[in-house]
Amino acid sequence: MPKAVFNRSAAVFVALAIGATPASASNGSSLTIFARVPTVCHVTVASSASLPFQSGANNLGVMTELCNSMAGYTVTLNHPAGLTDAWVEIGSARVPLSETATHTIIVDAATAEFRERPLRLILSDDDTQGGAIALSLDAQPKGPVF
Repeated sequence: MPKAVFNRSAAVFVALAIGATPASASNGSSLTIFARVPTVCHVTVASSASLPFQSGANNLGVMTELCNSMAGYTVTLNHPAGLTDAWVEIGSARVPLSETATHTIIVDAATAEFRERPLRLILSDDDTQGGAIALSLDAQPKGPVF
């Protein structure tokens, strides 16, 4: 939600709450406001031109995570099986990639988040011999989804 819209919505809620206070004090009634917003959970990577992967560090760009699930979320990197000694660096965190599976959970957040961090893929010499390496990211909320 854009910041200006959020501020206007907050002002309306405050005005309703202030207006409801004298009425509830005088006749015992109350006003309850409840809102439910859809769950939003996605991840994107902003990067420059795509180059073939090489052994060593490969800058993938800046990863943006946005998830409003209060229970948190996970981000999974889908990759080919058989990568040896490969890992990703998300900011300063190093996450080894599974050698046998075709996906690795690289973020396991316990709360809602919005953050941007650099993302790098580190490959061994063996990993770059097999040809093209296809990667994709998937964000999934934990807990109830609205």
